[in-house]
Amino acid sequence: MSLSDYASSSLKKTIKKYIESFIDANVLFSKDKNRFKCEISIHVDKSIYIKANAISDDAYATFNNANEKIKKRLRRFHRKLTDHRLMSKKNNHIDVNEYIIQDPEKLKKNEELDNPVIIAESEDVIKTITVSEALMLMSLNDQNAIFFKNKKTKRLNILFKRSDGNIGWLDPKK
Repeated sequence: MSLSDYASSSLKKTIKKYIESFIDANVLFSKDKNRFKCEISIHVDKSIYIKANAISDDAYATFNNANEKIKKRLRRFHRKLTDHRLMSKKNNHIDVNEYIIQDPEKLKKNEELDNPVIIAESEDVIKTITVSEALMLMSLNDQNAIFFKNKKTKRLNILFKRSDGNIGWLDPKK
């Protein structure tokens, strides 16, 4: 069985076990010298993505490792995902622009930070969710940080991974 057929059938089995319907799923393989990298992204709902990646010497093993991470995330968050999908139809959200800028430290230039070089621009949504939902989405998307509007306090909050492995939570007082 070819790698693409194997990945397609295995991922379909994984998804069907936990999710009734989804928008899109992508599997991307890349090779760097003698190591393979597999990135899996599943677009579950309007603003819910589940992502995982793995690196190995064998392409099939790389996919299997990434697929296991997806299974673990789906299994762990299945109930929360289905609850969140029902609640998301009622939740408010804020549309925002997202910009990716070049890091002046990497360029070794002392350019003004008020005028950065924009690499990419896209639209995103700031969701009105609870802290536990934000933590779930951050974990599902394999993100280092998430910006959200706290459902309880109605203030903008940030969850982020700290260098010590814990999760930091910024909640301004006013």
